[in-house]
Parts: sequence; structure tokens; C-alpha cells
Amino acid sequence: MWFSEKTIITDILSAIGMILIVITPLYFSTVHRRVLNIRLHTKVDGEKLFEKLKYDLKVPRITGIDKVRLYRDVHYAKTIFKGAMEYNSRDLVWYFNELHAKKFIKSIIFKKATIHFFIMIITLLIIGGGSYLDIFHWLFEQKTMEKDSGITSIWVLLIFAFMLCGLNKFLEFIKIKRVVNDEIRQINLAKKQKVWKDYKIVFFGSFGPGVVGFLFIMINLAF
Repeated sequence: MWFSEKTIITDILSAIGMILIVITPLYFSTVHRRVLNIRLHTKVDGEKLFEKLKYDLKVPRITGIDKVRLYRDVHYAKTIFKGAMEYNSRDLVWYFNELHAKKFIKSIIFKKATIHFFIMIITLLIIGGGSYLDIFHWLFEQKTMEKDSGITSIWVLLIFAFMLCGLNKFLEFIKIKRVVNDEIRQINLAKKQKVWKDYKIVFFGSFGPGVVGFLFIMINLAF
């Protein structure tokens, strides 16, 4: 049996630790998504902009428009408010550039989180298949494993996987930094700074659960 009544608490912590290591980036990709939804291309900003454009057109209400498309299609919005574009074109372009930036950043973060997930899953499958499920002995009963049982190979594979995940995380940081600071143009500078600040907070915070997960595994090894 992999579980023991004497070590049930540390065994559970070890299992939770491995789960945290595997899925944490996917969870934090949703956190990034929520933060971006608050910062960029918000409905409130859109309503303020369209109210301003409507005021410039000197009309109390505009009917017969597709409101969903209005917030998603810059060309459609320009067509609706073409009479108010002389002084407001920049604001409208910036608003829709935020939509492009938000989608682009989300896709990068989710892609990197997915890569991390599959690196860990494939590594665990390789260990499990190659050692006849010794990964569970390593996770729950590592202290009882002999040197010739494959424990060294398991550690080598996991360390290699952790290094790949670390490189993947580093490349994500570099990519997002370049995108936010260089590639995203014609957007409100204050918003760009807030997006970059928020990203760094969530990015460095995302290391916490993974470190805690590894400590949980080490606690099971120690006790």
C-alpha cells in the first residue's frame, strides 16, 4: 500500500503538493485573464467613449445597432460614429487596440501554462510507465525505496522537467515584457504601466503555490 495510517497526513500533503506543481500555472492563467479584463477594453470604458461620441453627433439615442459587435469591431464602430471621428478617432483606435492587446497577452500566458502542464504530465507518465508506477512509491514511501529501485532516475527526470518548466516560465516573462513595452502601440500609457505592474505581481505570486507544493513533498520525505 502506498498510504499508511501513520503517515496519512504527510501523504495527503505530498499528493496535494504534486497537484499544485502541475496545475498552478493553469490556475494563474485564469487570474491573469481576470486582471486583464479589469484593466483593458472594459465595458465601462466603452460606454463612456460611446456616450462621448453620441454627444458629439448631437443625437440623444442611436437605435438599430448590434451592441455586441459595437464593442468588438472597430470598423463597425467607426461606421456608426463616422460623423464624430474628426476629434475622437485616436480614442476609438486606442480602445480597440486594448482588445487586441488583451487577447494577445491572454493567448501567450495560456499557451505557456499549457506547456508547463503537459511537461509535467508527460514526465509523470514516463516515470509511471517506465518504473511500473514507482512514482507513487516515490511520492508516498520514498524513504523505503532502495537505490536500485529507480529513485535516482525519478529525481533526474523530475529535476529535468522542473528546469524545462522554469525555462518556459522565463520565456513567458520575456515575451510578455516585450509585448507590453514594445509591440503594443497606440494604447493609453497609464494602462500599459498598470498591465505590466499587475502582470509582475501575479507572475511572481504564481511561484508561491509551486514552492509550497515542493515543500509538501519534502515534508513527506522528512517525516
